[in-house]
Amino acid sequence: MTTVLAMLDRNTGQSPGDDRAAAAAAAEALGVDGVTAGIGTGPSGSVLAWGSGAVSAQVDHLQFTLGQGPGTDCAATGLPVLAPDLLAAESRWPAFSPAAGALGVRAVFAFPLSIGAMSVGTMLAHRAVQGPLADGAYTDALSLASAITVVLIERRSVRDGVQDGVVPAGWAAPETYRAQVHQATGMISVQLGVGLAEALVRLRAYSYGQDRPIADVAADVVARKLRFNES
Repeated sequence: MTTVLAMLDRNTGQSPGDDRAAAAAAAEALGVDGVTAGIGTGPSGSVLAWGSGAVSAQVDHLQFTLGQGPGTDCAATGLPVLAPDLLAAESRWPAFSPAAGALGVRAVFAFPLSIGAMSVGTMLAHRAVQGPLADGAYTDALSLASAITVVLIERRSVRDGVQDGVVPAGWAAPETYRAQVHQATGMISVQLGVGLAEALVRLRAYSYGQDRPIADVAADVVARKLRFNES
């Protein structure tokens, strides 16, 4: 893990290649298959800002779409959430656990990105094999989360880093940028005369019920192809 922390210390800019290398090294050191980190807390979710891997991005996307999962709970409480066996945790996350299982993910470990008592995001590690983290990996994960927090804060916040809808090159998964989802949430709020939190729940429920990516549904709402007061 010392090597990973040194890589992070050198990469305070926005180099996707360095981010991918550091994320791969971090995953190996923790004994997991992928590690990502996102900035943002609360019901609106986070935006991926560090890491790499298609499965990692899909796990994050599932949590955002369904509004549940270890990372979602971690963001809400500011405390680590460990799910070494997602099948056993299906009662806790009835939609997320089987959906993650379909991706081949059996264990997920979430750690807060914090500055003092303030949580600013979440680091997520996943693995295809169920079981707890190896001895010492929990402490290493906390150290990694602290280092990632410093790197991402130095790169500025996600919101400040976005200009004209373009995601900075250093972000791990540009496809997960969710400005359009938030725009659609606002439109649904107006259409139904409900608050933003309920509008986001309606959007998530529609996406889940139709088995469509939430980004696709949001795009239809923004393009005025779908109106929730007519559906």
